[in-house]
Amino acid sequence: MSVARRSLAAFTVAVLAAALPATAASAAQEQDVGLLRLTVTQPDGTAARGSVDLAATDDSHSEFLQLDESGQLSVEMPANDYKIMITPAYVDPDLPDDGLRQWVPGKTGYAQAQAFRVTAGGTTDVTERLLPPSPLTVRARDAITGAPITRVCAYADGRGGNCGDSELTIPGLVPGPQRIRVYTEDGNHLATDAEVTVVEGDTATALVDLTPAAHLATTVVDATTGAPVVGACATVAPAGTGELPSVGPLACSDETGRLRLDSVEAGSWNLFVRPTGDSPYGAQWVGRNAGTGDPTRARTVTVAAGRTVTVPPVRLDRAGTITGTVTSAATGAPVTSGEVSLAHSSGLSHLRWGTYLDGQGTYRIDWLGPYRWPLLFTTTDHALQWSGGVPVRGQAKPVTVRAGGSTSYSPALKRGTLVTGGLTNPAGRPVNAVLTFHNASTGEVVGSTWDYDGRYETRVLGRQTVTVDWQWGGFAHYAGWYDGVADAAGAKRVTVPASGTLTVDIGLRPFPPD
Repeated sequence: MSVARRSLAAFTVAVLAAALPATAASAAQEQDVGLLRLTVTQPDGTAARGSVDLAATDDSHSEFLQLDESGQLSVEMPANDYKIMITPAYVDPDLPDDGLRQWVPGKTGYAQAQAFRVTAGGTTDVTERLLPPSPLTVRARDAITGAPITRVCAYADGRGGNCGDSELTIPGLVPGPQRIRVYTEDGNHLATDAEVTVVEGDTATALVDLTPAAHLATTVVDATTGAPVVGACATVAPAGTGELPSVGPLACSDETGRLRLDSVEAGSWNLFVRPTGDSPYGAQWVGRNAGTGDPTRARTVTVAAGRTVTVPPVRLDRAGTITGTVTSAATGAPVTSGEVSLAHSSGLSHLRWGTYLDGQGTYRIDWLGPYRWPLLFTTTDHALQWSGGVPVRGQAKPVTVRAGGSTSYSPALKRGTLVTGGLTNPAGRPVNAVLTFHNASTGEVVGSTWDYDGRYETRVLGRQTVTVDWQWGGFAHYAGWYDGVADAAGAKRVTVPASGTLTVDIGLRPFPPD
């Protein structure tokens, strides 16, 4: 909310309060609240300790409170419907255990919890018994062959994380539906999130199917001498997209130049290789015969589940450098906050796909191979744009890198069109959400923003047609697309003009929570 809007709101409240007699104002306030009293006991019936979250179902109000020594709390709340989450503290009252969060009555998730109504001037009493933490044994099998996996790993809500030979037991989970992460250490199967059920007072067993991973193997060598290159790291991007990952498979070449990329999903991929440290070699998209800076010209590698594909040797060329100063086309002033990169993701593990602008708006990337590279500029006060001042990669003006040389590229960034509007839930109340704008033709991200008071502002290059997805929620996570649909196929298209301001008010809907 702007300062002006806050001031106006405060002024309005003050005027209304002054217009009422003191007793009338007090009575009005009392009529708007009710008393909620909560009593929580441990599984053995003794008083529980811990923290309590009270969340209005329309997102208008929430409270974070502590149970007293008798396992109780009493609080005045605005009249509304509330869901209640308890985080017990079995050992230290000041250290609640997030892994044992429980929604009233005895549920493991927000969606299953009961809503309790607090009425103006009334009292709502709620009692809850904590469910006894119970163990879960996890086994896994190959989703294709059905063969048991001999070493399985799992964790849930911060618990587990260990590996067992053919099974492992995660202790102390809240009984009821749970989501657990199951994976292997050897990279031969893809990790998965499995829905399981923990049984109160018993050890339940979950048998989880894991899909076999694909593998990519290659050797990295000097393009001129054929000598092996150590410490060159590889990952994959969906074929033709150039979208380098922030989470995904990564492997680096050994002293012989060999590497094997594990945990790859079946599908079609482009291979990206970036040398590390002070290597004299440059990064590349692996092409059919040589490196390239253009992912659309990269070799497409198609892999099947459980199979290993060997890619011909990757021949690395010597690196060159791009340097420059980024300025604003509107003011000529340096742009001092942002990133210059090859993709929307910042990096993977210890590797980065770009670099940050410094306080003078300058940047330097010295690890690119001698090819033509499209560069992405992401800043706080200008529209997201590729080199050449365009919104999508396919329209970018590539920057040419020379082996052992330095190329200067100093763009003047376009401000872009201001896109703004309100964000409301089905009750019409302002909500907080994250918005992502996509080019309607390519699906590429062309802008993003988040709000804290039900209004948003961002800049997007026009003229282009976009779709908008949103993510909303705290205790429950909801996602959808403008205008009120659950998936991209039904999203409403919006045309962003070349300049000026576009207002798009977005109503968010509570689709089934994630």
